[in-house]
Amino acid sequence: MSFIDLSRERRSVRTFEERAVEQDKIDLILEAGRIAPTAANKQPQRIYVLRTEEAMTKAREAAGRMMHNATTALLVCYDSVESWKATNFGEPDYDGGEVDAAIVTTAMMMEATDLGVGTLWVRGFNAPRAAKIFELPPNIHPVCFLVLGYPTEAVLAKPHTPRKELSETVTVL
Repeated sequence: MSFIDLSRERRSVRTFEERAVEQDKIDLILEAGRIAPTAANKQPQRIYVLRTEEAMTKAREAAGRMMHNATTALLVCYDSVESWKATNFGEPDYDGGEVDAAIVTTAMMMEATDLGVGTLWVRGFNAPRAAKIFELPPNIHPVCFLVLGYPTEAVLAKPHTPRKELSETVTVL
């Protein structure tokens, strides 16, 4: 499948089948994140695989209903000790870790789609609370949860929301 077709197939899934995502697919999804580009190749991403009922209960404490009925999620974070910092572009406080984590999450989301695994990118959660619940060190910053699972037939049958035309989102200068 071409990347454009893959991008058209990707959707935000909020209803999952009860079956778990196989470990070999999780490994491929994680590999896509590992090889994703990051600023200066610092690779500050730290990904926590949540597969146990205990871990998913903690995720639901942090993100509530956004975890839906999924049995697996990735907590995508970055390490602020390792992330790239802008020091010579007039932004001395810029930390590239959050952007790197977003790039990594996108790569994993697209690999999941290619494998037939549905995803939901969850940013609607209290990151400091998630850090406390999962007992993360102070240099590890939660960015998002990537919920994983197999979409139900009803989800797959629902049409995509229409996209804006390029002319509405792109300006040529």
